[in-house]
Amino acid sequence: MAKIVDASEVKRTTRKAPATRMIEDLPDGHLTARMVAEKFGVNIETIRRLSRAKDSAGNDRFQAPSKAVQAGELVIWVYTPDDVDELAEYFGESVPKRKKTK
Repeated sequence: MAKIVDASEVKRTTRKAPATRMIEDLPDGHLTARMVAEKFGVNIETIRRLSRAKDSAGNDRFQAPSKAVQAGELVIWVYTPDDVDELAEYFGESVPKRKKTK
């Protein structure tokens, strides 16, 4: 049976949404569309539009986003450092050289 206690004895905890927990658990360098938009100073819809863009032959214009985090039906598209470099070239920003890992 449940025990009734004084409310001051109960520790209140906040529960984060599943999407928030998934985003917080992303590896370093991996970004969501919103984070990429903030990085380049553009609207998030611009990033989403570019992810769906096709060239004249009907092929994807960009590889980005190349990864996704999925839990059940919840999907969060993830941009890797290479994806961000690809978009940086599109936006005309200089891309710092990274050492290749073997």
